Amino acid sequence: MKVQKTSLQTETAGREVLSESLIEGRLPLPAEKADIDRILFIQGRAHVGAEPTDGRIFMDGSVVFSVVYISNNGDIEAFDASSPFRHSEEMPGAGPGMNVLAKGNVRDIEYSADDSRTVYVKGIVSISLRGAMPRSIETVVNDGQPDLQVKVARQPLAVTRDLKRDTLTLREDVRIPQSMPMAVRILFSDAYPVIRSVHAEDTKIIVEGELKITSLYISEDRGAPLQQLNETVPFGQIIPSDNIDPNDAIVADANLMDFTLSTVEDAGDILRLNARVNLVCGMRAMQDAEFMEDAYSLSNRLNVSYADQSCRQLRQWGNVRTSARSNITIPATQPGVSRVVCFKATPVILAARPGDGRVYLEGLIMFTMCYTSPDGMYSHSGEVPFEAETLLDGITASDEIEAAADVESAICEGTGRDLSVKLMMDVALRAYIEVGVHLVTDIKDTEEPNVRKSGITIYFADGGESTWDIAKRYATTPDNIKKFNPEIGDSTVPGQKVLIF
Repeated sequence: MKVQKTSLQTETAGREVLSESLIEGRLPLPAEKADIDRILFIQGRAHVGAEPTDGRIFMDGSVVFSVVYISNNGDIEAFDASSPFRHSEEMPGAGPGMNVLAKGNVRDIEYSADDSRTVYVKGIVSISLRGAMPRSIETVVNDGQPDLQVKVARQPLAVTRDLKRDTLTLREDVRIPQSMPMAVRILFSDAYPVIRSVHAEDTKIIVEGELKITSLYISEDRGAPLQQLNETVPFGQIIPSDNIDPNDAIVADANLMDFTLSTVEDAGDILRLNARVNLVCGMRAMQDAEFMEDAYSLSNRLNVSYADQSCRQLRQWGNVRTSARSNITIPATQPGVSRVVCFKATPVILAARPGDGRVYLEGLIMFTMCYTSPDGMYSHSGEVPFEAETLLDGITASDEIEAAADVESAICEGTGRDLSVKLMMDVALRAYIEVGVHLVTDIKDTEEPNVRKSGITIYFADGGESTWDIAKRYATTPDNIKKFNPEIGDSTVPGQKVLIF
């Protein structure tokens, strides 16, 4: 028996892979900067590029370290220095053609001043790798052989029909609120992008989102020289695409590549923003795949080969806001807090449990704070646990959830050693399901005739069988069974009597 085969096109999403890379180096102080007396804190911002190969992801990136310190003349100063890194990580199913998104953050930073002009720094770059791989599933098709009985199944399978990449360039002036003093110079700044909506119109994809920025600056107020600013800058981008179908679901990701924030000469209430954001938009469609699930012959016995294929597919996604609370205790080895000047936090999600329309989160807040005390300016870093709940329509309790979060703003209140923290977070949620297909991959004719009983056979069903199963056992057709058993449907009940002619 000659069989014809075809391929079903779909894709499978790999589970998120978390990778860590150690980065260390010596950061030289720029020549124009005053010598270091004491380091207040160091923050890092990671940029990561990823390239898939067979079963592995190769990463190439850099970390920009921002060092805030007290100089030997008593002023608060800062400088930036970058350090490159390379890393690789195993990722099951990775290969050429995989669409990979890599995002990194820097944590567990340790530092010391080698001398007044050089800072030794060591930290861990935590990288989230997420990828989707096109997949081809081979199955047999019925070529019209008269004796061949075929059971056909249908299953919606997701496929990314097209992928569009674009770079958004932002040049904006950010105005400092009137309630805050004007800026003299920027010490430290950071940002992250959030996609709020994406939709298609005619031959274009419209992406709308926000860039959330935080900045620590020296103000003109000598009584409170250090100020922290949190602001939101909206953005929009139109991406041309002549391959849009009205039924496509658009999925979008954003990744910050470059970011600077600087003061404007003779305008202390204005900060100038320059940023580049990479946008990736996938046009996804659900295709109704038809495939052969089972087969047998009325005349000869067949050797039928089967395969169970499983694809992990994205079912729902979105970016939502939520709040969380926690508490911080300043260790006895440091002076107590008079006033919190700045608070920089990075959330690490340890567990995401789905419910109907919501996700329960548990994690850690990795923080660095700078504060004043009666003994001067100090900093403190650590981690505290948090719990939060997010809402997203369409989430079900059976989904598999991947979640990532950024802190939009943090309010740290209290004095002395016991402080309370309230966080407002942006959480990116993705819900996945496993889609399985059971299909015929090959058919071989043994050329051995089926043994068929003559006359009438009375068969009592066990209830776990379908009419197809019974017909296959007795080398007849489901229609023939239904013809002589009008009360039977596609399934049976325990003890049901079936007449087979």
